[in-house]
Amino acid sequence: MKNALSQTTFWMKPAIWLVLMLNCLNLHADVKQQRQMFGKLYSKALAGDETVIKKQRATIKGYPIEHYLDYALIQSDMNNLPEQAVADFKAKHPDSPLNSRLKSSLLTALGNQSKWSKYLKYHGGLDQDKKQCWFLRAKIETNQTQGLAPLVQAMWLNGLSAPDACNPAFKWWQQQGHMTEDLIIKRIKLAYESRNFSLIEYLKKNLTQQPVWVDYAIDLLKSPEQTLKDSILWPVTNETKWLVYKASMWLAKKQPATLHQFWPDLKNVYQLNKTKELHVERQMALFAATDYEPFSIDAMNRLPEDLKDDQIKAWIVRYYLYNEDWHSVLHALKKMPPRQQQQARWQYWMARAEAKTGDKRVAKAIFKKLSSQTNYYGFLAADHLRLPYQLCQKPNPNANPNFQPPEGIERAIELHHAGLLSMARSEWNLTYRGLSKEDKLALADLVTREGWYAKSIAIMADLGQWENYQLRYPIAHEQIINQHANGEKPLPQWVMAIIKQESAWTKDAVSHADAHGLMQLLPTTAKSLGQQLGININRNNELHQPPLNIRLGVQYQKNLFKQFDHPLLVAAAYNAGEGKSMDWSKDFPDAPDIWLETIPYRETRDYITKILSNVTIYDWLIHAQPKRVSYWMPTLPIGQNNSKAWPNSYISQQTAPIQCSP
Repeated sequence: MKNALSQTTFWMKPAIWLVLMLNCLNLHADVKQQRQMFGKLYSKALAGDETVIKKQRATIKGYPIEHYLDYALIQSDMNNLPEQAVADFKAKHPDSPLNSRLKSSLLTALGNQSKWSKYLKYHGGLDQDKKQCWFLRAKIETNQTQGLAPLVQAMWLNGLSAPDACNPAFKWWQQQGHMTEDLIIKRIKLAYESRNFSLIEYLKKNLTQQPVWVDYAIDLLKSPEQTLKDSILWPVTNETKWLVYKASMWLAKKQPATLHQFWPDLKNVYQLNKTKELHVERQMALFAATDYEPFSIDAMNRLPEDLKDDQIKAWIVRYYLYNEDWHSVLHALKKMPPRQQQQARWQYWMARAEAKTGDKRVAKAIFKKLSSQTNYYGFLAADHLRLPYQLCQKPNPNANPNFQPPEGIERAIELHHAGLLSMARSEWNLTYRGLSKEDKLALADLVTREGWYAKSIAIMADLGQWENYQLRYPIAHEQIINQHANGEKPLPQWVMAIIKQESAWTKDAVSHADAHGLMQLLPTTAKSLGQQLGININRNNELHQPPLNIRLGVQYQKNLFKQFDHPLLVAAAYNAGEGKSMDWSKDFPDAPDIWLETIPYRETRDYITKILSNVTIYDWLIHAQPKRVSYWMPTLPIGQNNSKAWPNSYISQQTAPIQCSP
């Protein structure tokens, strides 16, 4: 009987697991159907189609974000000021991040409809831009003006133009006699510092007496170079000294070589205090160095030691690198403070300079130590000595094996699937900070399986898990990337390296320059690429769809490789623009490491080094042994006929062995 029972139990176990597996598959299918249905119903709810919602809502009953339909219905009715609905939603979901969104929308509707008493009921009294302007106006319209003048003045006293919604409050403030000549002058000075000449022109009309320096300020903003030259003939007053100092600081940054020509005359006429003179001269020397103006090196070296900060010391080195004056490079590096010298960047150049000036033993020792680092400089150092790359895949074993995501995280994940990404982040932020380290590690695995790669990257950064490369460098959208890269330049690992650096796999990323999506495409560029591919792009948020964004981004990369035929120039063009990449391909050093280090833009220098590090790591994750980083770095300038393998064909055509040292 015992054997029979054991045999029965043995055969039942697979059956039980089969049932469990089928249940899981059915559950996944149910969730997938609910996601699809939610997407349809959410659009209907935003359109105010309450009848359809009531009829079909039962199909997603119990779905974690079902109540977002209520939110969407309220939003659709916002112009009717659904105060009770907003209050009821908050009572039912007191901790939901949607409450702040509903309050903001209700305030906007109340402000647009001039419902000032109700506006004050919901406004907390401290805001910015249009909503703060409405708050000030609401106070005035409801005769609650005690202590209001300082708040209006704080809004008015700004170098930037205020929203039109502030005009009624400003008018009241002026009628109350609070606008004085001194305040107007003060705001004119703020506008000058903000380079807002149209505001100065508007403000000066309110002055009873218009000082001549106000016109000088306008002229300096409109025609800075010529006006600053002419300022030598102005009367020397405190105001003109201030104007000339500010204009000189600006021109020192924008046209340092131009200012250099007449700066001695300005100094002689205006006799600025020594501190201000030195600030101008430091600025002029620094930005002249970024243009590699011959006078810049002496100008930097003449600066007092307290003004030779890390930035100046770095540009002294770059100036000598640009001219390949290796003895001066080494001397300048040794004058850096130890803290700066120990950075990987300057350790690399210390080794290069030692090798070039004859002490190869010291150079090898530095390269050897540097090669243990997992970054661009570590990889380069390993290439110079033909050493393995230090790459250790160390997933953390301490993840909670029994982790069950909290409701807030479940809602965030479902919102992510629904494409409501900003809402997903709001739900995430409320819950994530309360999780333990073990739960966060388990969550990183979960969101990776759910395709929310940006969050797994963020969790690894939060926890300092730098060697969990599978989560820090997700191999995502691989089929789409391979389909469009299709074995040509760019290679898939290059595309993934670009995405990692551009957006960290954030699908709806929008930069300060209005670049969108995974590969950070400007709308104008995307539309041009769309025309090339026969795709119509009507709205910017279409670029947040990974398949479209990747297809357009890969095409842009193909165009750049066709134009430049050089990985470094392609990366530079993608970050700084094709014109800059073209400029930097001429009259720059042809050694690729020197070329990269002497790029004038810090953002682009850092960007390319990270791309090269990223592509090496992705190459390793995909192919086990990556191409050496020097593979991506042939000599400059443009044109295959003018480029050659660097540092030589033997090294650059190798794949790198991998080691994982403790």
